[in-house]
Amino acid sequence: MEAAKLLKPLLKKKFYAELLEGKLLSYQLLGKYPTGSPRKKPRGPLIALVDTSGSMQGFPQTLAKASVLAITKRMLKENRAVKIILFASSNQTLEIELSCKKQMSEKFLNFLLYTFGGGTDFNIALASGLKSLKEKDFQGADLLFITDGKSEISDKLVLARWQEAKKRHKARIYSLIVGGEGEGAGGLQTISDYTYFVEIDPKAEKTGEIVRLGAVSGKLEAERI
Repeated sequence: MEAAKLLKPLLKKKFYAELLEGKLLSYQLLGKYPTGSPRKKPRGPLIALVDTSGSMQGFPQTLAKASVLAITKRMLKENRAVKIILFASSNQTLEIELSCKKQMSEKFLNFLLYTFGGGTDFNIALASGLKSLKEKDFQGADLLFITDGKSEISDKLVLARWQEAKKRHKARIYSLIVGGEGEGAGGLQTISDYTYFVEIDPKAEKTGEIVRLGAVSGKLEAERI
């Protein structure tokens, strides 16, 4: 996959150049609803919750932020607002908002370089996402969790608030579990509409399978774009 270029200093520059030029090979995952008719929802804003805790250090975090960069570029091209929230443990969050009027810049790229380290708290992350859903530009936004799944949502009040927000705004949660080493999704699969598990094997550079989609919860198909 394209993310393999991030392991080589020279290819890393080529990766970011092709990313900004829109030349990277990418895929879009489309869902097939398991029951009932598909729920049509206009394409709206996105709130990405990105884990920058200690366990995400190295290639998992590089892959996570590269994914955010690619998603943000696509969203802005479609004139859809994006908010990225970096998180770790208690009181460790940092966010930036981008829209069609605030295109990607050096400030955003520098923002993506930031990392907290330490532990992970999904409760803090989800609470931050729920707070953003109340903002005018992000009402009805979908939430995207990118993490290795090494935490859990245990705050019943936060869970209750999410269920209320989901019903009121018809919001959805997508979870991308990066390199969790088979440890699960930390309970995110119980509140997520779709959960994707991405396997990372840096030793498989010669085979070209450093990153691969290991499993998906739900009936999904991949469509090349």
